[in-house]
Amino acid sequence: MDITIVIPVYNRKAMLKHTLDSIMRSPLGAVPVIVVDNGSTDGTMEFLESYCSVHPFVTLAHEPQRSAAAARNKGLSLVQTEWVCFFDSDDEFEDIPHEWDQDLEMIAFPTRQSVEGKTTVRAYKPVSDPAVHILNGMLNTISMIFRTSWLKEIGGWNTSCRVWDDWELGARALMAGPRIQWITGKAFHTIKVHSDSLTGPSFKSRYRMQLESISQVLEDSASTDTHTSSRCRKAILFRTYILSGRLLYEGDKKASAQCRSFIAEHFGKKPDGNSAGRMLEQYTAFGGRGAWKIALWIMTRKKNL
Repeated sequence: MDITIVIPVYNRKAMLKHTLDSIMRSPLGAVPVIVVDNGSTDGTMEFLESYCSVHPFVTLAHEPQRSAAAARNKGLSLVQTEWVCFFDSDDEFEDIPHEWDQDLEMIAFPTRQSVEGKTTVRAYKPVSDPAVHILNGMLNTISMIFRTSWLKEIGGWNTSCRVWDDWELGARALMAGPRIQWITGKAFHTIKVHSDSLTGPSFKSRYRMQLESISQVLEDSASTDTHTSSRCRKAILFRTYILSGRLLYEGDKKASAQCRSFIAEHFGKKPDGNSAGRMLEQYTAFGGRGAWKIALWIMTRKKNL
């Protein structure tokens, strides 16, 4: 299979062996793996040098700019295969689909998520509408395979996104209208959620960076056609209200107020959809789950999708 796996890593010595060994055990075979160290100081480098000496198809690269997106882009620049996929340094690899139409730019498939020992399949709705992805984040780092040349054409990973960079890339990729195959029926890989995950232990610990990524997706949507841009803007509005509700649920009223300020700045004080957005915010603030499904129903009902 003509594919390379790229893994960014920063201070993951305790977890990285398990991740790399899961790739070695997979049915994928000896495909190239590029591990990009992002300035580790915990002995990760020494471990990788030793690991690469035993596994010659695993190579080590370095990216001084402290950013997962920058590390992934460094790996992308070194890929020589037709296809590329990305993996995280603390997750468990299983396999990837082995057959797809070669006349594609992108393949997507479901993944699992493990939180405190409980494993569930992540939200996955196989449709090519970027507004749906904006709401439910169905595309994540380890659920996408790209034609290498096409990913470079759309700009690779956005280094301005310090968190949710996979969410931004998924939205931007779908906005570009790729020829895409949606794999269903089986979830690949397990995302391990823990206190040291890149996205942080809570929303309130990273909400400013999350708003930065939301702002970037809003900017991405401006370059699409009028209809797509309108739908994406509404989805972004609802996503921001849901984030505000989550922050209220976590007890951070000041962070929630920042989300409100963001909405006023980018959408106006009383944007179309404001009442529905406030309802989604309150539903989430009181512990409601699956607010994105309600948001999608609202948008569909109003024929915005």
